[in-house]
Amino acid sequence: MKWAAWSVAAAFVLWLCSLTVAAFGGTAPQFVVALDAGHGGIDGGVSVGQVKESDMNLEYCKTLQKTFENCGVGTVLTRKTRDGLYGLPTKGFKLRDMRRRVQIITAASADVAVSVHMNKFGAGSRSGPQTFYQKGSAEGKALAESIQQVFNAFTGNNHEAQSGDFYICRESPCPAVIVECGFFSNAQDFARLQTEQYRQLLCDKIFRGVMLFLYQKGIPTSDAA
Repeated sequence: MKWAAWSVAAAFVLWLCSLTVAAFGGTAPQFVVALDAGHGGIDGGVSVGQVKESDMNLEYCKTLQKTFENCGVGTVLTRKTRDGLYGLPTKGFKLRDMRRRVQIITAASADVAVSVHMNKFGAGSRSGPQTFYQKGSAEGKALAESIQQVFNAFTGNNHEAQSGDFYICRESPCPAVIVECGFFSNAQDFARLQTEQYRQLLCDKIFRGVMLFLYQKGIPTSDAA
């Protein structure tokens, strides 16, 4: 999408937010977004010192939940605490954890699922948020590209949404993406990812990207329901 068209679509997102709040204040939400805080429990993900990815993922998901719900969008958190979803930490815990996440997404009848993670790379120069989707999923690709487009306009990077084989994206019944919010291996990213101001900013960008996807997909507004 060209910049002018993106600006129009971004303005539409703000309008859609106000419309959703007005139409659905006090009633059931029109959209449901599943927010998946990656890792948890004995699976801390990447870490630097005492800072664990699993804890930061949860903080970002809780901020995202407020961002979406403030605009009348329903949410479900797959993980609400620092614990994993696997029960006992015995053999096969990771698969049990992932299956439980998909069960929660499915039970919520979510329109989209966003799995939040933090990145780490050998080269410290790599920076900025990036999206990933299940290879072969057209809707997953569209969702990832929508969020990545907003990210790139925010950071000035030229990252592309990347495909691969990811359990949460492959098994979810709705379009699903993995959002890597930044790199623990990049000193600048690591510092700002820990600040409330940057967390609020990045969550706003994720929100805009998701809503742009829903708009472009043509999910009906309340006027058409």
